[in-house]
Amino acid sequence: MHQYVIWTALASLDIGANLQHYNPVIDQRVADAWDIAEDWELNAQMVFGAIEQPAGDKAFQPIDERMKVFG
Repeated sequence: MHQYVIWTALASLDIGANLQHYNPVIDQRVADAWDIAEDWELNAQMVFGAIEQPAGDKAFQPIDERMKVFG
């Protein structure tokens, strides 16, 4: 919920944001580069800045090809 509130607040100021989830492969390099404590877990980063152009259209696979429901 925090990321949604921050994203909404940035959007209200015409600031674009992109939430990027971390891949464990880069965790140690990121922690070393920014001196992040060992007991912190890297989940995602939110990159933000000026909106230079509107986001482009995205193509999506049909929902039944990218989501499965097991009952």
